[in-house]
Amino acid sequence: MKLLKEKKNELDEINKEFLAETLNGSALLHEALSTFINDKLKKESLEGIIKTEKKCDELKDKYTQVLFRDKRALPFLVEDRYNILMMIDSVNDKMEFFSRFLEVYPFKLYKEIKDDFKKLCSACSQAVEELVNCAILIETDFDAAYKKTFEIEERKREARTAKFILLGKLYKMKDDPIKVYLTSKLVTYIYEIVSWVEETSDYLRGLIIKYPSK
Repeated sequence: MKLLKEKKNELDEINKEFLAETLNGSALLHEALSTFINDKLKKESLEGIIKTEKKCDELKDKYTQVLFRDKRALPFLVEDRYNILMMIDSVNDKMEFFSRFLEVYPFKLYKEIKDDFKKLCSACSQAVEELVNCAILIETDFDAAYKKTFEIEERKREARTAKFILLGKLYKMKDDPIKVYLTSKLVTYIYEIVSWVEETSDYLRGLIIKYPSK
């Protein structure tokens, strides 16, 4: 029983650090996007996201080693904990991929879409933050975590609305088709982050239903 508690504590500490790094990556992404919208892209933020993703990979490997060191019962099944970790890690992967794309994006953002682009970016930032909070809450408070999953669902609706407004405006533009295409990819890649966050949230909701109430 003592070994089980020690293992749980070790997992908790690694998980807290992993989630904190994920939140940091989201904050850096929001900072990069805010400066990009204002035509002054802060590339240090993009580099920070890439470093954060690497750090999360290291923590993911450490967490996995502890998780599979022995497979005695935990509040969640070992496989469920592993799936949570991997799904949140995919959020980091998508943020890192977007950062690399934005780093080589050769244009300034169209003035006509800046307001809607801000809404999409805001929904993305809030969704990642709420997912991290949900992953923390699910350890101790199922009711609060369950409510949080619906807040994340709302962020996806906001992001989806902004996405199609943006694409509708972009596809009507009579401009360099390469710029229009690459800008549409910016929109799509941000939305993919939000979409995956919501899918991860759905998985957490399923676990809440699967396990006895905490």
